Amino acid sequence: MIKRAILIGISILLLTLPLTAWAANIPAKVYESGSNNIPIAVPGVNVEVFGGYGFKALLFSNESGSDGGCLLRNLPLGKEILVRLTKAGYISQYDIRSYSNADEEGVILWIGSEVNVKGLYNNLGETFDSKKGHAYLDISDENTGEGIEGIQLAVSSGKVFDLGQGEYLIANAEGASLKIGIQKPGYAFDIESATIPLFPGAMSQYYIKVQSGGAIFASGQALAVTSACITGYIRRLSDAVGISGVSVAFTKRGQPVKPTVTTNSIGFYSQCGFPLRLRLTVTPTKPPWKFKPKSKVVRVGILTPATANFQGY
Repeated sequence: MIKRAILIGISILLLTLPLTAWAANIPAKVYESGSNNIPIAVPGVNVEVFGGYGFKALLFSNESGSDGGCLLRNLPLGKEILVRLTKAGYISQYDIRSYSNADEEGVILWIGSEVNVKGLYNNLGETFDSKKGHAYLDISDENTGEGIEGIQLAVSSGKVFDLGQGEYLIANAEGASLKIGIQKPGYAFDIESATIPLFPGAMSQYYIKVQSGGAIFASGQALAVTSACITGYIRRLSDAVGISGVSVAFTKRGQPVKPTVTTNSIGFYSQCGFPLRLRLTVTPTKPPWKFKPKSKVVRVGILTPATANFQGY
């Protein structure tokens, strides 16, 4: 009886724990890269979320709204999740990544029209084979958030294209999965290989974050990481739409630490090169807008970029 009472008590405790301890609701925006790489919201995209072994369990489905927005509900944190994006006239997209509490501010999901994707392939001198799989890799330094260029990818099949800024395309790969090896002359990475699911006639978007603290070594010597980035989103308080053209200042005791930057078309900003452990103030301005909070004090992180998000009204 005592054991049963203990088990019942534990069960009740687990049931009363907040769901966000292991799952979260993540706001997402579905975009296509338009001319001059300006993101364009894509409404009416069927968004399906899969998890579990082999991504066979359908966790959630919805459709992007008029602003491309969609709430991804009850996503398991810390585990790889597959988000399938489909819409007539677009290349099906399979976004594969793991989510954390830091993503609760929002994520971006990309999808490309058949015209734009096949146009990209044509510019690369390649033909998009609808019977084969395709992969789009984003390889970045987890400490700074910056893409790592010059990676030499060894792939089990397909043709590799370096698109710059840590983005790589593997075109026309065969089979149900793609095995890749990650190398760069004079460097060693803590993640040296990965296996990416492939889908015929579709694009698999895969994210690889090289972890700091021994992740990168140059010429046999540890590359000392001395700086990091501050990033964030500035959105309207009323509907969470990004506010473009907001000036973001970085100061310490009233003195500028780095040059002011401006938010892009989706309200995102980024500034890098801050000394680690530096504590400073981030302040947004764009008359006649007011922002909540007016400013935010952040500490430049060692393992992950510092973030400062604001709402405008």
